[in-house]
Amino acid sequence: MMQSKRTTLVLATALACAALAACSSLPSAGQLGGLSGGGAQSSGNLDGDVKAFLDTSTRVESTFNKASVAIAAAYDSEEKRAEWQAKFDSIGKSTDPKEAGANFQAISESTEAVLKKITQQKDFAEKTAAMSDAKKKMLAAAVGNFLLGALQAKDLAPTGQNVMKAAGSNPMNLGKVLPVKDALPRLINATTLAGSTLPEFVKVLKGANVEVPAITLSSKPAQLDKLN
Repeated sequence: MMQSKRTTLVLATALACAALAACSSLPSAGQLGGLSGGGAQSSGNLDGDVKAFLDTSTRVESTFNKASVAIAAAYDSEEKRAEWQAKFDSIGKSTDPKEAGANFQAISESTEAVLKKITQQKDFAEKTAAMSDAKKKMLAAAVGNFLLGALQAKDLAPTGQNVMKAAGSNPMNLGKVLPVKDALPRLINATTLAGSTLPEFVKVLKGANVEVPAITLSSKPAQLDKLN
């Protein structure tokens, strides 16, 4: 299963290559490649490693999912704005890994199909060009955060895999690493979704003369507090 997901990542990234490479302010598509890195190695303190991973994954998933919701809301009707805002406000509120993970999963399921549908609409470019300046500014920040979250998710996933390996087959450790096990597919899916949709967002924003912020793995996410 993991090998299949890695293959999906590589294929999705190949589709992103031309659009990403054409935009000098964005990383190359190779940075959204498969999970080939070794990740941070185990410190020998499983509890500490699990906490460090979950703290980071919560931050990364919050960035990615807030961006996903902001993008989806930008193309939806005003009648749906309150619904999207409620989802946006719910992200990152819980400090319990299980509860936060369940919310991340629900958000992902509600936005993935929407984002894919947006990029396939015939009037995608026209809708983008017709947006207000404030909405375009929010959308550019959201797309930048969308990419940042995906890059960081790709970078973090091997660390989670190493935490799982460190737990071994000890039954006493299985409960400790369960939130890590649950987070890994979400991190991989974030990278896959970005690889399959990001090129279209970059293309239409560029066509609408909207500048996407320059992003690297260590970039800080743009401030997104409220949907415009």
